[in-house]
Amino acid sequence: MARSILALPIWLTGALLVIVFPAVILLVQWGIRRRWPALARGEHNEVVGFIIAVVGVIYAVLLGFVVIVTWENFDRAEQVVGEEASTLRSMYRDSVALSPDTQARLHDLVLQYATEVTAREWPAMAHNRPGDPRVGKVIDEMAAEIAKTPITTPSQQEFVGAEVERLNQLVTLRSQRLDFVEGGIPGVLWTALIIGGLVTIGFALLFGLEQAVLHSLMVGSLAALIGVLLFVALLINYPFSGSVAVDPQPFDRVLTDFGSSVAPDDGAD
Repeated sequence: MARSILALPIWLTGALLVIVFPAVILLVQWGIRRRWPALARGEHNEVVGFIIAVVGVIYAVLLGFVVIVTWENFDRAEQVVGEEASTLRSMYRDSVALSPDTQARLHDLVLQYATEVTAREWPAMAHNRPGDPRVGKVIDEMAAEIAKTPITTPSQQEFVGAEVERLNQLVTLRSQRLDFVEGGIPGVLWTALIIGGLVTIGFALLFGLEQAVLHSLMVGSLAALIGVLLFVALLINYPFSGSVAVDPQPFDRVLTDFGSSVAPDDGAD
């Protein structure tokens, strides 16, 4: 459900949750006041007020928890991308102690990795496809190149060990990045958020208030606030999909800083 909504333009999603949803609630409120005018006298407010206080606190905790968790996941995804690009930089620079042939080959592979990630893997992640096999092929080539590196000095041995360690770190960070593609809020939690929001607003509708304008302002504001928070949680639910997503700028900077003449491989695997 969440991915289907993310396919809509961001302005349309925002309008549906922040404008249309409160407007529908206000129409429901108008119908309730018209159908049961006695509710406006507020004879039941003591009971309704107690229940809405309990329900409101429970829903606020749930909604706040979801927004915080989704933001933390989004922020962590950005950190992983930055660490992955930094590992590429370290592999590029630290290959200077290796043989000229190995150094040149690793430089090409680092640039090819960054190119494949930005040109192929990022669009794949945006469409809920976890990664591109070409990136895995580049990692295999890196491992093979490091394994056959000629070692003639203790210094080279140390640098080769460091390159192996960074390659393992690169694999781990890429795996962590791809884990965020299929993450997100479970469907059962979205169901709880929707039902909880409707129940909370429902009790607000039943609260008796003779001044219709003031009652409408209170209920409309509550519906709009819930819509805004759901909108935020929805936008950052999948860090690599939608209009608000983690971008590949750290990898673009790798290509800019080191200069890439490597084009994505269009051939078949």
